[in-house]
Amino acid sequence: MNSTLKDRRWMVGCTGKSRRNVHADYYYTLDSQKIRFATMEILWPDTAIALQDFANILVCGKCGLKPVSPIRFTSCGHFFCCNCVKSITKCFICNIPVQPKEMSPDHTVSNLIRNCDIIAEIINKRDLWDTNNIDSANISMGTTVCKTICTPKNTYIPKRNINKTNFKGETQLHTACLKRNIERVTTLLALGANPNTKDNAGWTPLQEIVSYGHTQLCELLLKGGASPNIPGTESRRPLHDAVISGGIEEAKLLLRYHADKDVYDKYGKSPLDYCKSDEMREILMGSHESPYPSKRTPDFNQTMDKSFIMGQDKMMVLASNLRFRSRKALNLVAAQHKFKVLTAYRSTVTHVIVETKLYSDIAESSVDAWFAIVRGCWLLNSKWITLAADVEDVFNMDFEAFEVSGAPVLGVPKKARLNAELQQPRLFNNCFFYFALSASRNYWRIGDIYLNKDDLTKLVKEGEGTVLAREPHPEDLKDGTRAIPFHTANDASHPLHECTHYIIYMPGKSEPRVKYNMQHIKTLPLMWLIECIENFTLIDPAYLGLP
Repeated sequence: MNSTLKDRRWMVGCTGKSRRNVHADYYYTLDSQKIRFATMEILWPDTAIALQDFANILVCGKCGLKPVSPIRFTSCGHFFCCNCVKSITKCFICNIPVQPKEMSPDHTVSNLIRNCDIIAEIINKRDLWDTNNIDSANISMGTTVCKTICTPKNTYIPKRNINKTNFKGETQLHTACLKRNIERVTTLLALGANPNTKDNAGWTPLQEIVSYGHTQLCELLLKGGASPNIPGTESRRPLHDAVISGGIEEAKLLLRYHADKDVYDKYGKSPLDYCKSDEMREILMGSHESPYPSKRTPDFNQTMDKSFIMGQDKMMVLASNLRFRSRKALNLVAAQHKFKVLTAYRSTVTHVIVETKLYSDIAESSVDAWFAIVRGCWLLNSKWITLAADVEDVFNMDFEAFEVSGAPVLGVPKKARLNAELQQPRLFNNCFFYFALSASRNYWRIGDIYLNKDDLTKLVKEGEGTVLAREPHPEDLKDGTRAIPFHTANDASHPLHECTHYIIYMPGKSEPRVKYNMQHIKTLPLMWLIECIENFTLIDPAYLGLP
């Protein structure tokens, strides 16, 4: 017996309040006899109303219809149909200027719409997306989300790009935090201001506030998406600053939002090392009664935009040793989508396109690939070019689907990119290099690659390292507090944990007569430096058979 017949027989016996749900007659023929049932579908009045209210929130912010391939503006949080946002320069709802990099497909809204359709089909509500049912007063879900941080009245709403920086590298959110202007901060966060930008000194708005001990603003920033684990000046995190300033409440708040207490600054000190009171020490050691666990789960949605992690306004693509056909296709795609193609590496590069090996996603070693790794750029295979030519908006593509898996070490391109997305220091942070290379030679060969001293200098500087003009002397480095390289700071057992100075040489007749193998200074071959880049880590020299 099918379910429909069961429901209809049950409805024959309905009485009282249940009977009121039957609002039509239905006829059914059984054994050649017409049996009249006072039956119809059971209504879901409360569910239908709630579903309609939710659908009203999900409609496109421009056309007011069911969104097709919804696109969200990361600058303000509003979303629209894909076709409604073609060639626009500002949001239809709040008039905030929008750049192509600030538009991304919203898979969450797409899933919500799909689930709404499933529920509507179950309760037989076929007019869910009918424009007559849409309340024009409702706008997109982005606005509803933003209202979790109420926008106060009589507060100036900036018209320009709210993430634009001044000569100090400060955004409007930085300035509002420095002035302790709660209403201004609330408004900027509601409009989509990025709470994780750094000024020229390396401070995020959260670190500014934590240092000043303003708990209310600190919580407001954390609720607005501020990451508690972004390293700032001297590689200190906000929890370091809270402990140093004695901010008990700020430390509790940061731990509640999963601040990592097992991190180290440039001097190799964790927040616990800066404790001045027993109460703060108990909080960090976990003996405090309040549930403030430490958790290593960075939220990538709270960091810089993944497509343009280097802070550039435009897409800058480096074509690295591409085949003639690939290069020609890339130039056509660049003209179609209006981005620039470079033939030599610059600091403004955001994406590097390379050829990969046949039947694999591995790229050969190259100077361009090394630059992409130390900088944290996207390293994409040439297959991306073919698909880019067939899409309407290249800026909304899933770049990760075309990311090279190895160059040649597996996982390194993604590891380096995620390091940049988390705004962590680059590979050679707090490292100093002196190149003891022969002045009579212009190039040095590493495998099939020829490097000159200018290439080496740029690689080190792009990795936030320092190139020394004079050879360092061990005795001159003993005095004073030495910094700890960021990428060995969390591992006190690492052989290079405290090593900050490196003398790089090329094996052969011109090797240095004196080679240092001390805790803070070492003399290592050029191959060690290249291996560090290709593995995106400061390699233990012993792994290469070096003393």
